[in-house]
Amino acid sequence: MTMTAFDSNGTIVVTAVTGFLGSGKTRFINQLLQQPGMANTVVIVNEIGQLGIDQANWSFVQASVILLEGGCLCCQMQGSMSATLQRLFTDALARKIPRFNHIIVETSGLADPSALRFTLYSDFFLKERFFYNGCICIVDVVNADKQSAYVEWSRQLVQADLVLLSRTDVATREQVREFTQNATSFTDAPAMAIPAFFSNHAVSDMLVALGTSTGQPRLGRMGALRPGRTGALRPVFAHSAIRTITVELSRPLRRSVFNRAIEQILARLETRLIRAKALLRFVDDPQLYLFNIVHSQRYPARRLDHVQKTKQTGIVFFVAGDTPQTLLPQADEFYYS
Repeated sequence: MTMTAFDSNGTIVVTAVTGFLGSGKTRFINQLLQQPGMANTVVIVNEIGQLGIDQANWSFVQASVILLEGGCLCCQMQGSMSATLQRLFTDALARKIPRFNHIIVETSGLADPSALRFTLYSDFFLKERFFYNGCICIVDVVNADKQSAYVEWSRQLVQADLVLLSRTDVATREQVREFTQNATSFTDAPAMAIPAFFSNHAVSDMLVALGTSTGQPRLGRMGALRPGRTGALRPVFAHSAIRTITVELSRPLRRSVFNRAIEQILARLETRLIRAKALLRFVDDPQLYLFNIVHSQRYPARRLDHVQKTKQTGIVFFVAGDTPQTLLPQADEFYYS
C-alpha cells in the first residue's frame, strides 16, 4: 500500500509528533520520511535552548525542515507557530516553495501538544486551510517509569491518538507490561511498537491506528473539537521543575577532555540529569558531531556528514529544577577538565 497523507475537504494535513525528552521523535520522523508518498511533507521542528541542535539531526532530503528555536511549542504557539503555518501556505500558493500536502510538527520534549491543536482551531485562517489529524506520542518504555514523574510526560500521553513505543528491543517484558497497564490511566489510544524495519505496510498500519483513514481524528481522551469546548483545549504554559542549561562552546574540543568532562558531569548530577544533546567539533577534525545522553545512558558521538556549516556548537542539558547551582555544567570544564 502506498503511503499517502489523508486530508479532509482538501485541506493540508497536520500531524503532531510528541514525546518526552530523548524518546526518539526525530529518529522516528526520519524513518517515516523515507517512505514513498512523503516527498510533499514539511517538518516543523520545535526546539528548546539557544542552539539549533535539532536542525542538524536531520539526514533526509525528501522534506523541508523549519526550526522554531528558543522555547517549547506551548510557549510559542500564539506567535511563531501560527505565523510559520501562514507563511508556508502563502509561499506555496505564490510558488515560492514547492507545494506540500502534509505537515509534521515535532514538538519539543517538554511541550504540551494541545497548543498546536488549539492554534489550528482558534485561528480562522488556519482552521479553513489546515486539518489536524491527530497526535502521535513516542514513549521510551525503558525510562517510562522515571519520566512519568514529570507532568509534561503525562500531558503528552493524554493528548495521544496513537502511542508508539521506542526502545522495545532493549526493554524487558516487565517494562513493556508495566507501561501498557499504567497507560490506560492516561489514554485509550492504541499502542504499538515502532517497527524495526519501516515498510509501506507498517506505515499504513500506523495511519489506520491514528484514525486518519476516514479523515477523522481520534483526538485522544480530550474529545471532539467543537464550539463551546475550546476552554478545555487551551494549552498549559507552566512546566514542572525542569531547568534547561545551554553551554555554548566557542572552539573545538579535545576528545579526551570532553569525555572526562562528561564523565564528571554524569557522576555529580546522577539522577538529576534527564537529557543532554550536543553539537560538537573536535580538534584536528573538521566534521560536526551529534552527541546524546538520556538519563544515565550515554550514546556514541555521531558524525554528521550531511551538515556543512553551523554558526554555533554547544550542549543543552535538561536537569531537575532543584539541582544546586554548584553542580551545573560550565563551559570551562570542557576545555580544562
